[in-house]
Amino acid sequence: MSETKSLTPEQIAALEKEGFDRNDPSGPWVLAFAAGIVFTLVLVVFAVDYLFQATLDQNVNDSVLTQDSPELQEIRTKEAEQLNHYRYADAEKKSVRLPIDRAMDLFAAEAKAGKLFYPIKPTPVKVPEADPAAAGAAPAGAAAAAPAPAAGAAPHK
Repeated sequence: MSETKSLTPEQIAALEKEGFDRNDPSGPWVLAFAAGIVFTLVLVVFAVDYLFQATLDQNVNDSVLTQDSPELQEIRTKEAEQLNHYRYADAEKKSVRLPIDRAMDLFAAEAKAGKLFYPIKPTPVKVPEADPAAAGAAPAGAAAAAPAPAAGAAPHK
């Protein structure tokens, strides 16, 4: 069995002289203080994680996404040369490629002069022939509502 020793009044006076506090700390205050520390710690962890993710995203954007790869730069250089320089498409047939700006200017001038060429010929509109099975199911006034175009009529523009 354990025996508890009580302090003598002389021992208590000596301890009080040294500054010893015999009062126990308050339980609810200790718990509130501990909860505050835990809450602050959790808040700091989330804040550091958020800042880390934001910095990581910014670094990835700066180092990877905003820089063009060498292959992409090479492709763009080739495309720019093809669009902006004269060259032979077929040297034997003496056909050339024009820069895009010059081709657009020529096209606009031809359109303004009315010289545009469309390689099509006017074709009359084909009228679908009525299917006998479907004709019986059609309403009575449907055939008269849409007259057929005349044979050899030009297409509607």
